[in-house]
Amino acid sequence: MCSFLSPKQPSGPGLTDMQQYQQWLASRHEASLLPMKEDLALWLTNILGLEITAESFMDSLDNGFLLCQLAETLQKKFKQNDGELLACGNSKQSIPCRRIPCRQSAPSGSFFARDNTANFLTWCRKVGVGETCLFESEDLVLHKQPREVCLCLLELGRIASRYNVEPPGLIQLEKEIEQEEESPPPPPSPVSPAQPAPPSPPPSPSPSPTPPKVSSCKKSTGKLLDEAVRHIADDPPCRCPNKFCVERQSQGRYRVGEKMLFIRMLHNRHVMVRVGGGWETFESYLLKHDPCRMLQVSRVEGKPSPISSKSPNIKDLSPDSYLVVAAHYRSKK
Repeated sequence: MCSFLSPKQPSGPGLTDMQQYQQWLASRHEASLLPMKEDLALWLTNILGLEITAESFMDSLDNGFLLCQLAETLQKKFKQNDGELLACGNSKQSIPCRRIPCRQSAPSGSFFARDNTANFLTWCRKVGVGETCLFESEDLVLHKQPREVCLCLLELGRIASRYNVEPPGLIQLEKEIEQEEESPPPPPSPVSPAQPAPPSPPPSPSPSPTPPKVSSCKKSTGKLLDEAVRHIADDPPCRCPNKFCVERQSQGRYRVGEKMLFIRMLHNRHVMVRVGGGWETFESYLLKHDPCRMLQVSRVEGKPSPISSKSPNIKDLSPDSYLVVAAHYRSKK
């Protein structure tokens, strides 16, 4: 089972200095980005016809040329599909029709790489990507914020889906959840036992409607997902008297703790949780919300303290017996 799941995130390190912790934290952030990078790399490979992998993701994009190629390719697809949407009265907005200046031979980290990236971001604004979803040129060119780059491309994928361009897998999962929320299953209509159910009418001679196109993401729920969720929730086994609740409610819906969450399988490999307007791996979510998995680090001999069945009292803890991890939030204007 472990072979097709996200790589297991290492437990908290035994700390003797902050440098060791910073290295562990960086590896954890990179592991949480892996599903998003894999998904976007597959999307870019399908659109551009070039092989891009999660490992080479930032290196392939950091001179900005492939992003400019992506913009021109999507621009053509938007124009082509916009005519069909216009005929149906569903045209979204005016699509820019311009050549995006870029330099293919721009060295990584150079001014020309920044210029290519700036031209791509200008195009993104014109097609409707909001400022809060854009990244800075330095984030890509110097690999400073790979997460911001991924979030911008996911937003571009959302816009692409409005023009009938196949989006990344995570966006397909979002559409799947939106459809599920908008059309809940109808309540059952029981038949009284005293009155037998009327015979069903003969089938209509009218031709049956064309079945909707089922994407591979429709396989994101089911037995495989249930087994993966159960495997992750039980590793490591919890021996607490009050075990953290992970309970299946319906297909793709789980009660985790006190919350009802949508959980999906991405490409039959990663178990993803829909959190707010984004996604998080199920492993990362449990690390933040399951009391048994929360980071407890002892500075005694640099070894992690064992997780007891009883939560410690905050009054009994000395300042050096626990570690507070603060989240960094960068607002965008």
